Amino acid sequence: MTNSLPIIDLQGIDHDRAALDRVAARIRAACFDHGFLYITGHDVPASLIDAAFSANRRFHALPLEDKLAIKLNHWHRGYQPLATSTLKSSARFAPAKSANQMESFFMRQEVVPGAPPFGTGFLDGPNQWPDDAPFREVVGRFDVALRTLGHRMLRAFSVAVGGDPGFLAPHFAPASTALRLIHYPPAPADRPEDLMGIHPHTDYGFLTLLVQDDVGGLEIRRPDGGWIPVPPVPGSFVVNVGDALARWTNDRFNSTPHRVINLSAGRSRYSMAMFFDPHLDATIACLPEFVGDGARHAPVRYGDYYRMRLDANYPDRVDAALA
Repeated sequence: MTNSLPIIDLQGIDHDRAALDRVAARIRAACFDHGFLYITGHDVPASLIDAAFSANRRFHALPLEDKLAIKLNHWHRGYQPLATSTLKSSARFAPAKSANQMESFFMRQEVVPGAPPFGTGFLDGPNQWPDDAPFREVVGRFDVALRTLGHRMLRAFSVAVGGDPGFLAPHFAPASTALRLIHYPPAPADRPEDLMGIHPHTDYGFLTLLVQDDVGGLEIRRPDGGWIPVPPVPGSFVVNVGDALARWTNDRFNSTPHRVINLSAGRSRYSMAMFFDPHLDATIACLPEFVGDGARHAPVRYGDYYRMRLDANYPDRVDAALA
């Protein structure tokens, strides 16, 4: 594993098969190595990204009582207060000893009230919004843009795992998505070593699409236990592999542990992540190309795996379900 991530330009992948094949080959190599990469040519307007960051900062600047009015509900939508999640379930790490120093706003794909599966599945309920119409409009547009980008990436990843451009699409009809607007407060001057924005973990799903501000603090773990910074690159998104894609590829595509430490004592850190995942009934089973001497993981229904990880790591969601 090298100490820098590749920057991959997506231009041409929608209409030029040669360009798609080139990008897919670079993605495959990056996923065999870091499991992380930068992308440019993503077609998400800079003006929309800037507006979404402004909305993120505005939301987290609200009085706590206003944010708690939309506290995380049973369907994992709404506000997660500061330092209320402690990583209990991760693919490669023991439970963390201290809470994550972060707060978040979550929204998921909209589900039409009164129409199946609204209110029936463990994630199929209403989004919760602050009393801020411009926030809802901007964040909604940003969500659509990132879901569109996720489907573009899906074509490239389909080729990267050895299929045709539509190979993985049936598992994402529809995709399960979550958009998370995150705030990490400044670090205390006497920060203990184990106090982190988010502790080392792997993501649960297929891909994470991340845009970060210029404060920095994201790091990925090397095989020798060291850490590699993932600094902001203007105009790019960071993309990383999650556990579902790792299981599909028998761990050849690397679901790499990562963490965030805001080392700034004077500035907050803001980021926005789209978790782009299979539909909950999708079966995650090792693809034939990657079986080799045997699959490392038994097939699993994605919704079952996802629910286990959520319930372990987000007690607020579980408490809301029991209320």
